[in-house]
Amino acid sequence: MICHIVLFDPKPSLSTADKRVFAQAVLSVTTRLSSVNRTTIGRRIDVDPGYERSFGDKPYEYSAVFEFRDRESLMAYLVAPEHAELGRLFWESCARTIIAETEAVDQTAASAIDNLVS
Repeated sequence: MICHIVLFDPKPSLSTADKRVFAQAVLSVTTRLSSVNRTTIGRRIDVDPGYERSFGDKPYEYSAVFEFRDRESLMAYLVAPEHAELGRLFWESCARTIIAETEAVDQTAASAIDNLVS
């Protein structure tokens, strides 16, 4: 499985209505495109495990994780016209971001350890 992970902060000037338009666009595009297996969107929460935790720079407020069956499915998503339009809206709406792709395997898979150390 390939995960397309997007951490982001909306522009401070973005209205609640504009945030809603952006969120609806993300959900609309990702449910319409069959190459996307699953989408999860979240907002940062504070967690106090009882010990010091350091996050380096200021943490991002939101996350979106898009899951794809394989690289080809991710590429189909990235080159889709719907993604181009979503990207335009993303850059209009977001102040900062970091985006990464990871190859993920289930913890019970025989290749789980190899995936972490190779």
